[in-house]
Amino acid sequence: MKSGRNQTVQDERLIGNSPEMDQIRKSLTALANSQQHLLIVGDSGTEKLTIARMVFEMSPLAGGCLIETDAAKLNAAFDQEVTTQIRPQLKEGASLNVLKGLMIVENVDQLTVDSQKKLMAFARRGYWTLDHPVQMNFRLISTTSTRIHTDARQQAISAELFLSLSELTIRVPALKDRRQDIPVLFEHYLKQICHDLGRPVPPINFEIFNQMLKYEWPGNVKELENVVRSLVLASPETELLPQALPFFNDQQQFSRLELQSLGIAVAKLEKELIERALRKFAGNQSRAAQVLNISEPNLRFKMKKLGIRKQDFVYGN
Repeated sequence: MKSGRNQTVQDERLIGNSPEMDQIRKSLTALANSQQHLLIVGDSGTEKLTIARMVFEMSPLAGGCLIETDAAKLNAAFDQEVTTQIRPQLKEGASLNVLKGLMIVENVDQLTVDSQKKLMAFARRGYWTLDHPVQMNFRLISTTSTRIHTDARQQAISAELFLSLSELTIRVPALKDRRQDIPVLFEHYLKQICHDLGRPVPPINFEIFNQMLKYEWPGNVKELENVVRSLVLASPETELLPQALPFFNDQQQFSRLELQSLGIAVAKLEKELIERALRKFAGNQSRAAQVLNISEPNLRFKMKKLGIRKQDFVYGN
């Protein structure tokens, strides 16, 4: 990891070569060295929490007291949540008047009115009662959805709290707004997941990238990671099946066909369907013939004519 005023931070947790991600990496050092509260804005599934943790790790507060929580926990029991996280980090027998640290709050836009008031005490670096009143000199890093500005206008979040939390603001782009990062992210998670499963990394079918680049990714990077994991588990070990993509859409497959001899086109289509059936049933010709609604002898005839070998679809060969 590099640091410095004009240097770009390199960290494998932030993946992508797009200008948007490069700009975020360039800004991390300055954000980490600031003492002002930071608001990280982005859709669900973007790397908001990752960025918050990186800012803490790079800051002068690293190694100090850290509270990491979210709106749901604070709404349920704010006092207990904060006190439970602080106490284990205090030195035994220490009598403090001031406690310095950093607090990361996820989904701050979902805080109740009561929780907003209590968080305001941290934003103002006010007092918190442990064994005695202690001044909480905490920097706040909050994550929020992109509707935070609408919530502020509609007073769903306190204007005073919003202004305090947003002394610095950084926006994390949605995956659909940086599509050039999709192949890089896909390859990263593919290698990671195959390593975790003890599998070889299979070649990537071009149609998979074609489908992924057209998809809108409402769940962003987290959804992409989940899709890659599902794709690997739903495919044979030696290949990735585009049809295993949750959002696979073959409605445009014929629009990509070039004008050519009808006989050649039919042969290509037959070969594709036969191979798909054999792949699905691990080379079982009887089951493949049933799903294709042809006789098994007819299937064997077509396989020989089209150069399709049964052993290529039997696992372990």
